[in-house]
Parts: sequence; structure tokens; C-alpha cells
Amino acid sequence: MIVDSSGALVCPAVRVQQPLGSFFAFSLRADYLNKITYSLPAEIRKRLEEESSEGKRGYQIFGSQRAEKPTRLQEIASYIQTTDAAFPNAIILAANYRQNGLYVDDEALRWTAEDKGGGLWNVRIPSLDNPCASIIDGQHRLHAFEYLPAGAPEKEMELLCVVFLELPTPYHAYVFATINFNQKKVDRSLAYELFGFDVDERPRDLWSPETLAVYLTRLLNTESESPLYRSIFPAADSEAIFSSSDEKNEKKPALLKISMATVVDGILRIISRNPREDRNTVRRPGNKTIGRKCLETIASLPMRDYYIAGNDKAIYEVLCNYFLAISSKVWTPAGKNSYLKKTVGIQATFDVLRDLLAKRPITAESYSKEALTLLFSPCTDLDSDGSKYQASGIGRSEIRRELKAAIGL
Repeated sequence: MIVDSSGALVCPAVRVQQPLGSFFAFSLRADYLNKITYSLPAEIRKRLEEESSEGKRGYQIFGSQRAEKPTRLQEIASYIQTTDAAFPNAIILAANYRQNGLYVDDEALRWTAEDKGGGLWNVRIPSLDNPCASIIDGQHRLHAFEYLPAGAPEKEMELLCVVFLELPTPYHAYVFATINFNQKKVDRSLAYELFGFDVDERPRDLWSPETLAVYLTRLLNTESESPLYRSIFPAADSEAIFSSSDEKNEKKPALLKISMATVVDGILRIISRNPREDRNTVRRPGNKTIGRKCLETIASLPMRDYYIAGNDKAIYEVLCNYFLAISSKVWTPAGKNSYLKKTVGIQATFDVLRDLLAKRPITAESYSKEALTLLFSPCTDLDSDGSKYQASGIGRSEIRRELKAAIGL
């Protein structure tokens, strides 16, 4: 690990590619890790306590977080100070998500990875003052270091880490389950409830905004008529998610590749301001019979009304029609390497969609494919040679501003 001129931590790493997606393995001091990570919310710990009293012992995975049970942490802290201390298992993290469940859209705050060639990468962590990495597994070990005496040299012990940079919050449960279900007794429903990865496990009325966002992202990636068909990665379901009937059709070449994190976050931002709090509200025992309908509307997010009402089809149709227009009038005419077709451009188009929804009445006619295509017709010459914009927050702002100016928004 080194500290660059901006004060960022730069960690040499190796990239591992697997069906779910890529992750990076590196080492970092325990005291630094405790500053830049966060753990599970208190309400989950309360539920685990309740389960423990029933003999389910869910605390085996997360019990180290319980304030009234410090003995296990103290035992690990004592072990850390021995000459035989070793932690060969990785602390598993998912970076670039805030504790409210939204993606960190400020490029200056996001963890990044740079290919250095020869199979080596650098993971760059911008600041020790911005905890934006969730601990998927290993908080038991990591937080024990906080029980060491102040100034203990062991606090600087290096720990093996694995980090996912583009894994949406609901998919954290997939990793959590893979690690733990075959090793310790963990209630599967707990893992799903914890992260909202329960499209197939819970009635639609009880879907959190995160669950719906994942579901709609899957549809956009797998429906052959979708403008984002086969364009979203990682596809955790692998090629099996595409039906055999699709395979018989001629595959449409993907116009671009979009991270699942970008799409899930974009959808979340048109239906929720705080996905985690919405999830907790929907899942409260008193709301079991009404589900989403317990949530409050937000005037600036009209699509939220459709979410609350359970009209997921309308949300999907608006997304499809909107991105069909964007594909036709923004992405296709743009130069090959234009940032209109990369992360900052996709984020900007979601920004424009959110503003458009707030100002343009939502009717079948006003959000039809034809109406939206006509609306975005002035955008065909934004970046024909592919060199106009840059990959930064400034680039995103510029794209958003010019798109809105072109359509008179």
C-alpha cells in the first residue's frame, strides 16, 4: 500500500473474474479498514438477537456486532495479540454504496481499479474519511481489532481483502449466502431480508425498492425487445437467464455495456430517496398486510406512486420507451468512444429521466416510444465524433445539462 499525492490509498491487487462478476484481492491495515467500512444496521442486529433467544444462533455470522455480547470480540482481540495470530481468510467488501443503499455517484469518492498490466491492478481508495464499503463477510474478525488497547501495534496488522466494485446492494446477499450457507447454520430468509435479494422469495406487495430495481434491471437485460438487451453486466444468472427461444433469434449486437450497479441505482433514484429506510418500513410487522402501500408519496418522484400502487409494468414500459428513444437519438448517432455511451452518460440519462418525470405529465401518450423519440430528436448531433465529453462528474453534469437544453427541459 502507498499513499499518493492526493492522500488516497493505493493498494496493489489482482483481479479475479467469476460468473457473478470481477473482484479484486489485496491487503490493507486493520485500522484503515475499520475507518473505511461500515457494518449491518442496528435493526438487523436486533432481529438476530431475537433469533438467538429462540435458539437459532444467527449470531454466529453477525453476533460480533452486538454490544451486549462483547466476549467473543474480546476473545479474538486476545488472540490477535499472540505470536501465532493469523487470519488467512479474506474480509469481503462491496464498495461504492452508501449506508442508505444508493450508489456513490461522486466520482471523487468512489473506489476504483486501474490495470497496471502483467495481471496486476491498483485499487485506489480516495479517503479514510468516507466509509462507503459494506462488509459482506468478516466483520467478526475486523471489529475485534477495535477492542485492542489504544496504540497497540497489532492494529496495523495487514488483512487480506476482497472487494466488489460494481455489485448492487441486493446482490450482496448472493455472496453472503454462498459463503455461509454450507458452513454455518444461517436462515436463508434472513440473508434475503437483510439485503432485499428476494425477487422469487417474497410477494410483490412486499418488494422493497431495491428488489423491484433488480427485477426491472433483469427484465431490461433479458427481454429481447428491450433497448438494453444483453447490455447489462454482471449477469449473475449467467447465460442461463436467456431463454432457448431467444437463442434461436439473431442476436442484436449490444450498443453499449452498462454495469448493473448503474442501472439499479438509476431506477432506485426515480422511486426512492432512501431505499434502506423504505425497505425497513415495508418489512415492519405492522405493515405486513399492506406492504408498499404504507410508504409515503414524494411529489418530485411521480414514479414512486406507481411503485407504491404495485404498477411495476408501467414503470418498466416507461423505462423501455425512454431508453428506446435514447438509443435511437443519443447513443446510435454518437461516436464510437463517446462518453454518452459510458457510465457518466448513462447516469446523466437517468438524471434527465428523473427531471423529465417530475415535469412532464405521465400519460400513455406522453411517454410512448414515438413521443419520446420525437422529444429527443434534437440530440442526434451531441457528440458525433466521440470526443466531446470526459469521464468525470463534470462530464456527467455537462451531458445532463446539454440533454436537458436540447429537449427544452
